[in-house]
Amino acid sequence: MNKVRSFMMDMIIMLLAVAVVAVYTYGVRALWSIILSVLAAVLTEVVAYIFFMKKNPTKIADLSAIFTGLAVALALPSSAPFWLAPFGAIFAIAVAKIPFGDTTTTPFVPAAVGIGFVTLSYPTLVFAYPNLAIGKLTDVSTSTSFVSGTSLAQMLAQSKSIGTNILNVLDVFVGRVPGPMGASCLILMIGTFLYLVIRRQSGALITFSYILTCAIIAFLFPRIMTGRMYSVLMELAAGLLFYCGVFFLSDPATSPKTNPGRILFGVVAGIFTMILRRVGTYEESAIFVVLIMNAVSSVFDDFAAAVFTPKKKGAKRAKLQPADGPNLEDESEEDLDEEPVEINEETGFVANKLGMVTEPVEVAPVETPVEILAEVETPAEPNAETDERISAEVEALLASIINEGEGGSGNE
Repeated sequence: MNKVRSFMMDMIIMLLAVAVVAVYTYGVRALWSIILSVLAAVLTEVVAYIFFMKKNPTKIADLSAIFTGLAVALALPSSAPFWLAPFGAIFAIAVAKIPFGDTTTTPFVPAAVGIGFVTLSYPTLVFAYPNLAIGKLTDVSTSTSFVSGTSLAQMLAQSKSIGTNILNVLDVFVGRVPGPMGASCLILMIGTFLYLVIRRQSGALITFSYILTCAIIAFLFPRIMTGRMYSVLMELAAGLLFYCGVFFLSDPATSPKTNPGRILFGVVAGIFTMILRRVGTYEESAIFVVLIMNAVSSVFDDFAAAVFTPKKKGAKRAKLQPADGPNLEDESEEDLDEEPVEINEETGFVANKLGMVTEPVEVAPVETPVEILAEVETPAEPNAETDERISAEVEALLASIINEGEGGSGNE
């Protein structure tokens, strides 16, 4: 509980800083949307614990409901109807958290589930951003007086770029562009990431690999023609990309547990995000990438362990067993090392009981006793005289055989 509460406290601190900037930019309407969303999330959790689960709602003290309410509201436009953020928060707690127990056992980030649900249900409300230069920020997107603005994500989808003057670039950094009220200020998003680096290095590793992957893809495959750096700037500042990387992908309950797995997790999430931005139905698909990655997060630990973990020394050798021989399947390498070994005197190699050659050893020469050497007769070496004598005897023998044959035929 203490670890969950500590993590949620860090997330809430960052979201409160985002909320202050959102209220400053969009006015009191943003404040009311945030308050209603938080209240809806907390009350849903209390009701679920008391009336449906018949439990004392002590788990509310982990602050996850407050985080969910804040995260859902700040991911939506300030012009959304007041019921939209609470509706997403209620769905997040009732569907994505309570049925799975608590924050540590849910397979998905509840806030991401709530945002994804309202995005699928009411896309026209979710992507209707107010124009900060024209119109009133108090107007709801369903009113006739509402003036919509073109977000950075929509500009990228239409291959339109921001201007090349310093004022437009500054607007992107300070959040003076249409977009989600808690995710449009790039400087603030960078600040939350730095806070994450200080407080939560494991989560920051995921966020860093995710953002870096998105930036590299934006640089290599720009969707605008005004320059690669402008492409990187607009991609990172558009929509919920940075927001999802900081607040959702870094969640320890739904992300890998090892550093190699975290890095790979962030890289794959970045690739999916950039692909869906180009081929997806909606102008912003980062929230759906979060849900996809939550569903397969455990795979990355297994894959990273198989690829990056070095094999330990002393690993078992392959078991070799003849068809009619003894069963050696249960014998370890240590047992094999204890067995007597055989030395091949010709090659000088050592072989264990499985016949596996290991390493050469020096074999001391065997001395033959002198007495034995004396009893062994050494055959005489052939010479030229011996060869001539043998040849003469053979010729004489052949001549006698021929003469006898002639004489015998004459008697007949």
